[in-house]
Amino acid sequence: MLWFTQQKPAFFQATKQEQVETIDRLISQGTVRSGYYLILLLATLIVTPGLFLNNMPIVIGGMILAPLLIPVLSLSLSLVTGTWRGALRSLRILVLSFLMVVGTAAVLAIIIGHAMHEVPWYPQDMNPGIYIFVAFCSGIAGAFAWIKEDMSPAIAGVATAVSLLPPLCIAGISAAGLQWQLMQASLIVFVANFLGICMAAFLVFWLLGFLRAGKTEEKILDRHAVKA
Repeated sequence: MLWFTQQKPAFFQATKQEQVETIDRLISQGTVRSGYYLILLLATLIVTPGLFLNNMPIVIGGMILAPLLIPVLSLSLSLVTGTWRGALRSLRILVLSFLMVVGTAAVLAIIIGHAMHEVPWYPQDMNPGIYIFVAFCSGIAGAFAWIKEDMSPAIAGVATAVSLLPPLCIAGISAAGLQWQLMQASLIVFVANFLGICMAAFLVFWLLGFLRAGKTEEKILDRHAVKA
């Protein structure tokens, strides 16, 4: 019993090396050099037609490909470490990602929308709290998966469980069709998922000791800034 109270499971700890590797992966994979925006563009080009066709395998394939989880986790990490430079960087990536996805989906809807079956829709009676709860649970798994390499395959499952990309694609489609009610509903879903993941990732990074990793994040940001 004494041994149990003195030993904390390694799963609920993050070593210094794990912290450094986690920060480095999140920063390095959210850049132009890493192909982040190219992959996001391709994912949008996959998901948007999949929504029109109401073909879930196509949509899921694009969701797994989409790297939108990276800047969301990066933002949560920077809020824990108190690195405002990192937080602003993550917000910039998120804004550019938002504009890219919505704009691409809108253009694609104008080009091919009439050739598809029907415009995707969301139910009118939505409970954002449910979306936040699901996103929160998935965000916990996603943050742990980034920190613990043996959990890395779970990233694909998290990307599938939390719909970050489809709501933005639907927002672009509805904007092209001037369907403002549909656009509002899709953005509510996106914001709910975004908030759920952010809160969960913030909690995980805080509990696993990233609070004092601010200097480490600054050094890694400087290194990648030089590479860019």
